[in-house]
Amino acid sequence: MFQTVEECRLAWAEKGRHGTPEERLARGALWDGYYAYLARERADAPPEPSPAALALADHLCRASILTPERTVLDIGGGMGDYALAFAPHCRQVTVLDRSGVCLDVLRRRAERLGIQNVVPLEEPWETYQTEEPFDVGFSAMCPAVCSYEELLRMESMARETCCLVTVMRGSYDRHRREMMRRLQIVPKGGMATEALQYYEMLYLMGRMPEVKCRESRHTSPMEREAFLERYRVYFRVFGVEEDVSEPFLEAYFAENEAGGILVEESRMRQALISWRPGQT
Repeated sequence: MFQTVEECRLAWAEKGRHGTPEERLARGALWDGYYAYLARERADAPPEPSPAALALADHLCRASILTPERTVLDIGGGMGDYALAFAPHCRQVTVLDRSGVCLDVLRRRAERLGIQNVVPLEEPWETYQTEEPFDVGFSAMCPAVCSYEELLRMESMARETCCLVTVMRGSYDRHRREMMRRLQIVPKGGMATEALQYYEMLYLMGRMPEVKCRESRHTSPMEREAFLERYRVYFRVFGVEEDVSEPFLEAYFAENEAGGILVEESRMRQALISWRPGQT
């Protein structure tokens, strides 16, 4: 356990390697193609929020974090799974995201559900400013809030409560992890911060963070073409071009498929961390 905020800040910067806002903006642009791919995959799916998002909205209502008069800023909210779950329980949700393609999916989902109090805002977190703070600042599985300074920025935009949903140690996609190992890919920043890092920093800042944990396991069957398309785009983010990824993916699929299907096995361990800004 670190003894001071400065010790924790330096260790976070060294481990996370997220870099300056300018470096993060440049790295974020590398992910645009992958998020556009995910948006195309999601475009024709049912518009309803996921059970996990609905369960979280219910929890935040019972904790009096979501109330009918409150406004929410959803940082990196993408296609709006959480925003659409929150919307019936608050005055307005502003969804901040750099991907216009993802926000277009959000607009269509909201229209199909008859939800009118979700406001998409196409802008990266690194450049976003607001004169009027929100009641609740929220972010889920998003790399944007990646340092002590960004935690303070998030607090400055939330009057009542900040909430982060993030990954816990022990989460994995079995095949994705193995492929990254074989390709010797070590991400440099741009990934979600572990819950323990947030908790240690908030504790040293004098906050009183509350933590709620959940774990889920699921399998995702993929046919050959879908597998190849997904991971061609994904590995391009890390500088692996198609002349390398294509033969690798073909061989990997052939090695691991059964009946023309490769089944991804996933374990997701997440924490919801919530606290009052500036609380001492």
